[in-house]
Amino acid sequence: MRASILLWSTVSGVILGLFVDATLIGVALLLSAIVPGVSARFHHRWLTMGAMIVLAAIPLVLGVLGYLEGELKSV
Repeated sequence: MRASILLWSTVSGVILGLFVDATLIGVALLLSAIVPGVSARFHHRWLTMGAMIVLAAIPLVLGVLGYLEGELKSV
């Protein structure tokens, strides 16, 4: 029972992180369509790598928070 609680809490945290990533990507696409001049300025390699790192870290962090939530639930 405890392992299933930890697994489901971790998976739900990762899924929430993916939803947050999808929302951030959607907002960025919407803003680039509304203000096209701004998106042309942000095509730098360091900014792209930074955004990729942040987008990868969000599901990982929320997965860890989900795991910790599962630990609290199973006590």
